[in-house]
Order: sequence, then C-alpha cells, then structure tokens
Amino acid sequence: MSATLVFPVSTPDGRAFLRQALERGERVVGASCDASDPTEGAAPWVRLPLVHEPGFLPAFLDLVERHEVTRIHAAAHMVHAALGDILREHGLKHLRIINRSALEQEFARWDDIFARAGRWADLIAALAPSRPPPDPTFLAGVIRLAFDLFGESYDDKLAALLACLLEAPEGDMVEIGALFGRSASVLLSGRNLGGAERRLFVFDPWCADEGAQQDLPEALQAYTRAAGLERVAHAFEATFAALAPPGSMGAYRAPSAAGRAIYGGTADGESVRLLKPRAPVKPAGGIALLHIDGNHDAPCAAEDVALWSPLVVPGGWVAIDDYCWRYGDGPKLAGDALLKQWGAGVARAYVAGDCLFIQRAR
Repeated sequence: MSATLVFPVSTPDGRAFLRQALERGERVVGASCDASDPTEGAAPWVRLPLVHEPGFLPAFLDLVERHEVTRIHAAAHMVHAALGDILREHGLKHLRIINRSALEQEFARWDDIFARAGRWADLIAALAPSRPPPDPTFLAGVIRLAFDLFGESYDDKLAALLACLLEAPEGDMVEIGALFGRSASVLLSGRNLGGAERRLFVFDPWCADEGAQQDLPEALQAYTRAAGLERVAHAFEATFAALAPPGSMGAYRAPSAAGRAIYGGTADGESVRLLKPRAPVKPAGGIALLHIDGNHDAPCAAEDVALWSPLVVPGGWVAIDDYCWRYGDGPKLAGDALLKQWGAGVARAYVAGDCLFIQRAR
C-alpha cells in the first residue's frame, strides 16, 4: 500500500491533513525539519533538511523509497514550490503533489470573497438606494471575518443588515440570539455606516434549556441539547474580546426577557466573561436595528417582538430571522403580527435570505 507524505507535518494544515488521513485509514508518513516528532507518534516521522540545503534531495529520495511514497501533501508554500521544481527536474513522475499551494489556496479564497463582495454591493445598492454602498474592499473584509465564524446566516441576509444600517437613524443595534457571532460580527463591522456611531448589544443565554425549541422535531431538539452551548459561549467571548473596540459592544448571557430588563436599566446583568473588565456600555435609549434570531417557537418569537419592537425608533429596522422557517411558523407569525400592528407605520418591508426586514416609518 503506497503512502502519502505530509511535509511539513509541523504546520497546522499539515497536522490537520495527517489527522484526517489517519481517520480515513490511509497510510501516511510525516516529515519536517524539527528536532523532535511533531506528530507525537501518531504516524511514522522522518526529519528532513530544509528544501534548499544540499542534503535535502538524497534524504527526500530515501524517504520516498523506504516508505513507498506516491503522493505528497505540502502545506507550506515554499516547500510546495520547491518540491514541484524537484519533481519536474528529476523526472519523478511516480510522485504527485495532491494539494494546491497554501498561497494559491488563499488567493482562490480571496477571489471568491471579492466576487461575493461585488454581489453584496449590488444588493445593498438596490436595498438602500439613497446611500452609496460600502466599498467592495470593505465588504470583502466583512465577509472574510463573518465566514470564519460558524453560523447559519448567509450572504443576502447579512448584506441586507448592512443596507439597513446605511439608512437607519441614530440608535443602538440589538441582537437576540447570537450563537458563534457571525451576524454580530457583521453588525459590529457596520456600526459606523450611514454617518452614525452605534453600539451593539447582544443577548443570548447560550443554554440548552433556554434555547430548546419545541417546534423542532424531537431528533433535532436532541441535536440542540448536545450542541455544547457552553463551548459556543466561550468561542463567542474569545472572538469579540479580540474584535470589539472598547465602548462598542455589550454582550450578556441572558434570555430575551432578562436582556430587555438589562437593556432598559431595570435589572443588572453581567457581561460575558472576557468583556467584564471593560466599562459597561450604556444604551442610547432607542434601537436603530433590532435583529431577532432567538428561540423560534411561536410563543418565544412573539415575546421577542412584543418586548423589543416598541424600542425601535422611527426610521429604524426590525429583522426577524428565519421568517420562512421550514420547521415551524413562529418567526412568520411574529413578523406578520408586527406588520399588522404597525400598519401604515411600516415604511418598507422585504425578505432577504429568509429574513424579514421591516422599517418603521419616520
């Protein structure tokens, strides 16, 4: 059975490929220039000289022969380039590099991001025609950051959130339900759009009991209970402790009703752990953009709208996620009820990415 050489196996990508290959039952051998085995015995390992050193080629060829190597995973860009030259110059046609170079992969990723940013700019221009859209390069940065975080909000909805901010008045951004923080990262990135300086407030219990959605099939409820929401909360903390400038954001481990009391100043609440040392962020008193993405059960979605929508200032927006939810009608019922309640007080309403956006008339 031929083997795959993972070189250098000491990089994060190299270690990840080695681990996945072992899980697939493949035969692999690791190599690097380290003084000790970075695989810690997980696979055979060989110390090789640096690719530009005279001793590299004979050591590499000996490794290939002894371990019957036919494939190479080369995560480091310079190693990938040097090995490509060696295979061509020495006619080693029985060997092939099975991955693109790290730099090529990164360029391809950014090509995709910039193409998406252009589509975001077009959508934002259509949704917020009174304002020029953000520069596509800025949007590319927003996309890169947001999609490094796990989440179930996608391009059209996230672009629409920025479109709302372009035309929204002064006021806070409030998010009910955050998970790892994909949409929160977009809101934070866009906090200064439209000439305003807005603060972001996030309320999420990150607790299986609080987040249990009875409208889901029992099997999916079990997946939610097993999701490890404590670990999700820690990941959220880590992201925004590094990302949020001081004074820009408050985040609380609290369900919607408790969050409403905290935001209104009638109850105390503790910021998430890594934001506790910072000075508390004080609400502006009105909401420019309310993003509701908490528990989707009909009573919970209705409660979120009832608790928070009265705080949305004229010209402000309510975004109700999963308006077209395949597992239940909670968000749709709540959104339709708000449209009916505001009636002639609705300036605009549309759906983007399964999220209902409602602008309150000025």
